[in-house]
Amino acid sequence: MGRLGTTRRLLTLIGLGILALVLTLMFIYAGRDILDEVFSLDMRYVLLSFLCFLGLQLAWAIKFYILVRRRVPKARFPYVALVNMAGNFVNITTPSGRMAGEPLRASYIAKKYGSRFSTIFAAGMVDKMTFTVAMLLLLIPLMVWASLKFDMPDLLQLLLGSFILFWVVVGLVSFLLFKSLSEGRSVKWGMFLHRIIRFFLRGRMKDSSFFIERFKNGVLEFKGTFVKLSKNPLRMCLDLTFALLVHGLRFSAAYMLFIATGHSEHFLTVATVVMMAFVIGLITQLMIGVGEASMTMLYLATGVKAARAVTVSVLTQLDSYIFEIGLGYLCLILLNIIDRKDKAKGEAAIDSKTV
Repeated sequence: MGRLGTTRRLLTLIGLGILALVLTLMFIYAGRDILDEVFSLDMRYVLLSFLCFLGLQLAWAIKFYILVRRRVPKARFPYVALVNMAGNFVNITTPSGRMAGEPLRASYIAKKYGSRFSTIFAAGMVDKMTFTVAMLLLLIPLMVWASLKFDMPDLLQLLLGSFILFWVVVGLVSFLLFKSLSEGRSVKWGMFLHRIIRFFLRGRMKDSSFFIERFKNGVLEFKGTFVKLSKNPLRMCLDLTFALLVHGLRFSAAYMLFIATGHSEHFLTVATVVMMAFVIGLITQLMIGVGEASMTMLYLATGVKAARAVTVSVLTQLDSYIFEIGLGYLCLILLNIIDRKDKAKGEAAIDSKTV
C-alpha cells in the first residue's frame, strides 16, 4: 500500500506539473487573450455545460444501478450512486487504467446488502465492458473523420490505432479464457495463485484448501453473474445506450463551452479531441494534468487559437475536478460515516439479543 500510495502521489505530481507547465507557457504567450476569453464567456452556455456534466454523472449512476439491481433487488439508488462516485474518485486518482475503484464499489455494496463480493464485482466489470465497447464504437469513426479532415501526425494515428487493437485483442482473449473457465480449471488457477502468494508471503499462507475453495466459488459466482447480466441482448443494448449517452454528454459539455466563448467549433472536432485526450490519459496513466495539456495541443492542431484552446480545455476538465475528485471524495467520506453507523447498529442489535 505504501509503494502504491507513493506511486499515486508521484504520478499526480507529474500530471499537475505538466498542467502547470502548459498553463504557464500559454499565459506567457497569450495571457491577456486568455483573461479576455474567460471574462467574455456567455454564462448561459457555461451553465448548460455544467448541466451536461451533471447529467453525465446521473446517467452513469443509473447505468450502474440497473446492473446492480438485477443481482441485488434490495439495492437502493441513492446508496449505489454514492458508491459509484466514490469509485470514480479512486479510479481517477490512482494509476490503474480506471480500475482501482472497482473493488471499492463491490466491497461497499456487498457489505451494505449482504451480497457476494464477486457478484457486485462482476456487475462492475459488465459496466466497464460496455463503456469500453462504447468508447471503441465512437473512437473508430471519429479517428476516420479526423484523419480525413485534418493532417493527423503519424505518431498519433499509430498510438490510437495500437490502443484500439490492444483492447480488441484483450477483449477476444479474455472472452475465450472466460468462456472455457470450468470448475476444474478454476481449481488449477487457484492452486497456481496460492503458490505465488505463498512464495511472496514466505510460506505463511499454508492452508491451501480454504484459499482454493474460496477462489473457485468466487470465480464461478463471478462467471455466473457476468453471463446472466450480459446474455440478454435488450438489456445489454440499454446498458450500451447509457454508456454512449455518458460519452455524448461529455462531448456536449465541451461543445457548449465553445459556444460560450462565442466560437462554434464543429461538434465532431470537439468530440474527437475530447475522446483522444481521454485515451491519452488512459495510456499514460496520468488522468490529472494530461487531459488539459493534450486537449489544448489537439485543439491547437485543429486551428483553434491558443487562448480559446486553453480556456475550453481547462473548463472541460472541471468535470473531473468538481465531480469525480471533489464530490467523489465527499461521497467516500459519507460512505465511511454510513458504514460506521451500520456497524454500530449491528453491534447494538447483537448486544440486545445477548441481554
